[in-house]
Amino acid sequence: MSNTLRPFEAAQLTRSAPRLHWLVIGGVLLLCGSVSTAQAQNGAEAETKKRETVSVLVADRPHQVGYRRQDFKFANAAGEQQTRQLDLWYPTKEPEQRYEYKGPLSLNGQVGFAKEGAAVASGEHPLLLFSHGFLGTSDQTIFLTEACARAGYIVAAMNHADSLGTRGQGKREVPKFGDYANWMDEKFRDRQVDVTALLNQMLEWNKAADAPWSGRIDESQIGGFGHSLGGYTMMGLAGGWKSWKEPRLRAAVLLSPYAHPFISQGDAGNVSIPVMLQSGTLDVGIAPFLTPVYRKLSGPKVLLVLKNETHFGWTNLLSLGKTTKECVADGNAELMTKYTIDFFDQYLLGVDRSAVLEKGNSRLESYRFETKSNGD
Repeated sequence: MSNTLRPFEAAQLTRSAPRLHWLVIGGVLLLCGSVSTAQAQNGAEAETKKRETVSVLVADRPHQVGYRRQDFKFANAAGEQQTRQLDLWYPTKEPEQRYEYKGPLSLNGQVGFAKEGAAVASGEHPLLLFSHGFLGTSDQTIFLTEACARAGYIVAAMNHADSLGTRGQGKREVPKFGDYANWMDEKFRDRQVDVTALLNQMLEWNKAADAPWSGRIDESQIGGFGHSLGGYTMMGLAGGWKSWKEPRLRAAVLLSPYAHPFISQGDAGNVSIPVMLQSGTLDVGIAPFLTPVYRKLSGPKVLLVLKNETHFGWTNLLSLGKTTKECVADGNAELMTKYTIDFFDQYLLGVDRSAVLEKGNSRLESYRFETKSNGD
């Protein structure tokens, strides 16, 4: 049989070709529209579910607190295997108990309230990464890390190499904090490696079916906070050092931070995530240096100064002779805790805390808040 079209058939095919062309285009557009609609619906449903989860998390406060201490193993920048102390506080449904944290040399230390080894409460939770000060430890600020867990946050804190609690480090070089004008991004870069490794591990555990943290972390709600050199660490990760920038970090609270290097170096002007700076009137080595850094920040920002507070007010020294709950019940500890949690609520959970954040408090020495840089 011949494959040659007869004149009539050829004419019919020619006339039908444009119609077929537009039918195909119409089908493709209809399919794309259906896919887009489905994606929009899925996105809206996911957003609604997230709002409901946040609403429940806030409504259920105060949560019971779970606590775990374990070894954290990871490779440093040189590929060497490291083992560090890791402390974790988190919400649980199991009843918390009066708990004596172990201090140096395994002596009894801070008295708090937690259930050791408890299961993590169901559902997804925001994650906070904590970085301690120079020579400090992962459990140096228990009154605040415990309070954050009581508010529904998972808090992960590890010992850095400079910690007095890190074994086998030998002699530690004392940083030249006064020579901050010559600090560049290589200074304490190991801390950036530490926090990034910890974040990666937490998110791996979030996906692992057999981990206590499986499905318990909302990967879109990650914040960081740190004290002193830990504040420097979080400032670098927020983008203060361009080479350190951690894009998964959505908000940062810097507690009496050593931020001096970012006055003249680094990229503080390009830090666009929300940042809160806390200091005190007796924090003489830190407080005077925070205003120039605050001015540079380009995103939502807070600078609060507490009355009669020293550099070590953000450590367990503030709760000497008190339980963690007694510590945060009043005084500067109450303000530190309230402003820290409200800040993370606002910028991680999307809960409106403007009534607190847009104004100061008569108990504070001073307070500044801006939604973005005004170039002053």
